[in-house]
Parts: sequence; structure tokens; C-alpha cells
Amino acid sequence: MNGARLPLAGIRVIDLSRVLAGPVCGALLGDKGADVIKVEDVEGGNESRHWAPQREGHSPVYVANNRNKRSIAVDLKAPEGRDIVAALIDTADVLIENFGTGAMERLGLGYDTLAARNPRLVYCSIAAFGRQGPRADEAGYEALMQAFSGVMSITGEPGRPPVRCGVSALDIFTGTLAGFAVSNAILMRQTSGVGQRLDASLFDSAVGLLNFQAQNYLLCGQKPAPMGSAHPSLVPYQCFLCHDHRWIFVAAGNDRLWRRLATAIGQPDLADDPRFLRNIDRVAHRRELLKLLDGCFASLPLEDALERCRQAGVPAAPVNSVAQALADPQAAQLAALRPMAHPDLGEIEVVGLPVAFSAIPAMPCAPAPAHGADTQAILRDLGMDGDTYEALRLRRVLKGSPRDGT
Repeated sequence: MNGARLPLAGIRVIDLSRVLAGPVCGALLGDKGADVIKVEDVEGGNESRHWAPQREGHSPVYVANNRNKRSIAVDLKAPEGRDIVAALIDTADVLIENFGTGAMERLGLGYDTLAARNPRLVYCSIAAFGRQGPRADEAGYEALMQAFSGVMSITGEPGRPPVRCGVSALDIFTGTLAGFAVSNAILMRQTSGVGQRLDASLFDSAVGLLNFQAQNYLLCGQKPAPMGSAHPSLVPYQCFLCHDHRWIFVAAGNDRLWRRLATAIGQPDLADDPRFLRNIDRVAHRRELLKLLDGCFASLPLEDALERCRQAGVPAAPVNSVAQALADPQAAQLAALRPMAHPDLGEIEVVGLPVAFSAIPAMPCAPAPAHGADTQAILRDLGMDGDTYEALRLRRVLKGSPRDGT
């Protein structure tokens, strides 16, 4: 986990988060050398441990997003448990939490309390709506926030029911941005000498992802709507069904590429049609153009269409399944796929940080820890004696291996 050449070596992170956004943040910090200690309850642990599907009792979502961490299991409802976690946070540089608004304060672990004990602490709070405002107390999950934020309203086909985005974009984006914010706060602390509170929310992330869709509304009053695979500002820029019932995505998003595409599909005159001459014209006459292009691609097998686009220099791709994408020869170059030696699953690959650093080695991932696997070692380092540890373990304030005699 910690390597001398990794940029976050020596940084300790206490990860009190659950499910996805917070764990993604912690995993990204662990990828770059931070000592990430995952705090779980003593009963079932992080709920994502129990998500389907499972392989030999392990959930893929837990395995991937809790790599490079250690696990301590503590009952936060017990006063002794809260004292242990507070003492652990005293030793930390970063805290990540995604409890409901006010829960950390009720546990005596709010920002003001912890910053008074540890002024250098970077306290990262993740919530559905953030910690301020009229909805701060409302719970929210990925799909709920896609619905509330408007993301779901522009996903799917026109005239069809709303569609959930196929990936957990808000959770993963929020966790990634939180990791970026934590890294910036650590850099700022080098000059200020003090930490700070960071607030990330799925609602904020959703508006950030809306980007030009929201900006189109703010500046032009254009209300975004679902368009399937199409783009609101570029034509042609979408999927087409080929003769062999396979799909191609074509990205002829400017006038130069459009002229190339028209020639590639044997319709060069389309590029000079006044209705389609400029992108702004093609957007205005989208329906007429797409009807013509649908007919062209319906006459071409996928591989023929792809080859025509390649020869013409028009960006195009098959609509692959996930399995097809991961089987492609290019997948061998992915920084996101990292090797992991798992004690139960053997040698596997996990999805990790999708960026390659020329001056930072790509390290194998440490496996996601078993529930409470490191409780005893972490508390020994914190100064807890063996008798106290065993007494708390037997009372279920802690979960971990039996006292090892030290």
C-alpha cells in the first residue's frame, strides 16, 4: 500500500464511508500510497460486501472499491467505540464520511469537535444534497439523484420512460472529485498548517456533469430533452443500425468530418446540400438528414461501415458489450485494470485509478480487507493493550481476530 515513491505515502486516511462514493475516494487515495483505514460496524460491515453477484463470498463492487485499505470493525453506538474512533482520527490526516446530515455530530465526531483535537485534519463529507440548504437532511442514492438532478430526464429515447444511466456516474464522479479535493487540501495544508472541511454532494456532481446541457438552459433557455445516443449540438453524432443488426457510433461532429463521411458512405452530394452544409444547418434539419443516413447504414454491414469510416478518417466505433471491450487488445494497455493477489480469489484484475503516471510506478493493488481483519494490529499501534482489546472484542465493541498473546 505505502511506497516510498508514492505521493501520498505517510498520509493516513480514516474512511468511515459506505457503499460507493466515499469508498471510491478512499481507494483512489490508497492507490497513491495513503494508509487508508476503513472503519466498519461490528455486525455486517460495509453493506456493499453483501451485494450480488458474488464469487466465493466476495462482492465485486466491494473488492474493487476497497482495495489498498485496512479494516477495523468498531461499534460506534458504544461509548468505548466512539472513543476509539476519535483517538484514531487524532492520528489521521484525512477523514472521509457519508453519514446522514447531523449523524457525525450526534456521535461526537463532527468537524468542529475533531478539528479542535486535530487542527491539521482534512474532513471530507459526502452527502446527497450536501450539508447546507433545505434538503440537507434528505437521504439520497445514485438513481434517486439522477432522477432529482435532471440527469435521468435527458437519458434514454424521446417519448419513452426515464432511464437510469447504465453506470453509477454520480457516485463515481463524486468520489473522484472528493479525492481531488482532498489532495488539494493536503497541498494547501503544507503552507497554511491547518486542515479544512470539504463538502461534496451527488447533486453538485450531477449539475457539474450536466455541464453544457445546463449551460444551454442557463444561457439560451433551451430545455434539454432525451435524445437517445444523439448529441443536442452536433449532427451526425450518434448510433446507426447496420445491415447485420449491429450498431455503429459515428462522430462526424464538424463540417470537415461530415464531408468525409458523406463521401465514405457513397453520398458525396449530401455534403453540398444547403440543408446540411454547416453543423448549425444539420442541427436544424436533423430529422431529414438522419432519415437519409439511417438508410445508408442499413445497407452496410458493421465491419464495412467501420472500414469506410477508418479509410475516410471519420471517428467511428462499434457499440461493444462490456465483455467485448475488455477482450479488445487495447485493454492490455488500460491503466484502470490493476493486478491483485487475493487470498481467496487468487490472481485477479480490479478496476482502479484510470490514469498512468510516467514518474510513479503502477503498483499491484492490495486486496480489499476481510471484515475487521486489521482491528488488533491498528489498535496495538494506537497503544491499546491486549487485555483491553480482548475484553472489548468479547463484548462486541470490536470485531477482530482473538488476542494473539501480545
